[in-house]
Amino acid sequence: MVCARIAARKIPLDGWYKESMPISCGYCGATMPDIAEFCPSCGRPVREGNFFSPEEEPGASQPAAEPAKVMPPVEWNDRWVGALAYVTFLPAVVFLFLGQFQRRKFVRFHAFQSVFFWGLVILLLLLGLLASTVGLLFVWLLIGTLISLALFFTWLLLLIKALQGEWFELPWVGAFAEERSGRI
Repeated sequence: MVCARIAARKIPLDGWYKESMPISCGYCGATMPDIAEFCPSCGRPVREGNFFSPEEEPGASQPAAEPAKVMPPVEWNDRWVGALAYVTFLPAVVFLFLGQFQRRKFVRFHAFQSVFFWGLVILLLLLGLLASTVGLLFVWLLIGTLISLALFFTWLLLLIKALQGEWFELPWVGAFAEERSGRI
């Protein structure tokens, strides 16, 4: 009787109590409550009234995914220089004109993206100043604070992604940087 109480637990269900009996997974044999939707051991779904998940039809084919572009690993020096380009727009402009960085596409991509990003930051700052002189100072203080935080975290993300050696593209800005750096 004690075993029956342990094995069968009462679970409230819409004001009524339903006894829950443990069931076994049809794939791995793990024990789980009969109200489980997924096996806690193998993670496969369990359907109501059916202890086995429906098998995929052998004739059903899944669309083939496009192979991802595999980029060669980026050297540590290029990673540091790419990240340094995001500090301000000045190092980025210098890296664009120095001869030793002309053939390094990773550095050129991040330098161009940095220049375009800082141009966008300056444009938003000028729009904020214009809005504050027109009489929308309070609106600029509220929205400008949120925009400044978003730009700061975007700048931090760009810096980290460059250090990780990733070709991270910002929307719109990244496409221009990719085109200008000749990575295509």
